[in-house]
Amino acid sequence: MRAKARAYTMQALVKYHGLKDWRLRIPYHDSISVNTDVAYVVAEVSFGDSEEDVVMANGTPLTGRARERVVAVLDRVRELAGIEERAVVRTENHPRVGAKGLGFSSAAGASIAMAAYAAAGLDRVYGRDLTLVSRIARLLAGSACRSVVGKYARWYAGTGDHDSYAVSFADERNLPLRFAIVPLGMEATTEEAHREAESSPYFLRRIEVANERCDRVERAIKEGDFRTFGAEVERDSLELHAITMTGNSGMILMSPDTLRVIELVRQMRRSGIEAYFSMQTGPTVYVNTLPEQIDEVAQRLREAGYEVMVSGVGGGAELISS
Repeated sequence: MRAKARAYTMQALVKYHGLKDWRLRIPYHDSISVNTDVAYVVAEVSFGDSEEDVVMANGTPLTGRARERVVAVLDRVRELAGIEERAVVRTENHPRVGAKGLGFSSAAGASIAMAAYAAAGLDRVYGRDLTLVSRIARLLAGSACRSVVGKYARWYAGTGDHDSYAVSFADERNLPLRFAIVPLGMEATTEEAHREAESSPYFLRRIEVANERCDRVERAIKEGDFRTFGAEVERDSLELHAITMTGNSGMILMSPDTLRVIELVRQMRRSGIEAYFSMQTGPTVYVNTLPEQIDEVAQRLREAGYEVMVSGVGGGAELISS
């Protein structure tokens, strides 16, 4: 009972913030993302090899809350499969980059869910049911449900476990996006940010705005309208950080380098380059552009002294072996 799977990280485009159900990780509103094709997590899950669940991430054993979130996935798989065996889980990030806001938790959740699903024999019972795998992955990290399906994906918030999952709705044939990722580090957790956001006096309005923006961004992607797409994603990133900063603790998840990259992107636009910035719950910046301008965008970022990872639209989680 062993399987290995790979899942790619994602760039959140319309970001979710806060959870109305922390056990099931049900968000307040829909969200949209695009998978990368440059960073991924490989997970191996084997049932029956241990007296207790063991979780190793990049060679280091996980404990506390991080381990609990993986075990939540394993428990759901065991429940569906009707088994009781404990599991050994091993994950490895590719590449190993010390940064916050790169989406590795989403890739970890997606790859673990896919591997556990196959290792427990659920693929023989339910087939390749990505909706079910998406629901399982959500229990580790909300964004993981979108990494499962890949490409451009929308996570429908839903009302409970049965209807809170992601669907892939477009690919690079609709919008041939390219993006340069500037990885930046910070000591903070996404869970802290989600709890902080809920204390912002502007949080309820954010829920309304985010749901409306999901519709506009999905339409822009399907129609290949890059300018509308870029402007909406930029605005959403600023709102996300504004909500966090206006919570009870005044949590700031940008760094001075984040602001420098934002200004550099604005300078690019003034010089005629179509480029737009995007951030998740962290200082890392994604610079979205089109294929014909990605080389220039990456070069300018590198000339400014930043490490750059160049990505296109990536696929969903995939089984490597079982």
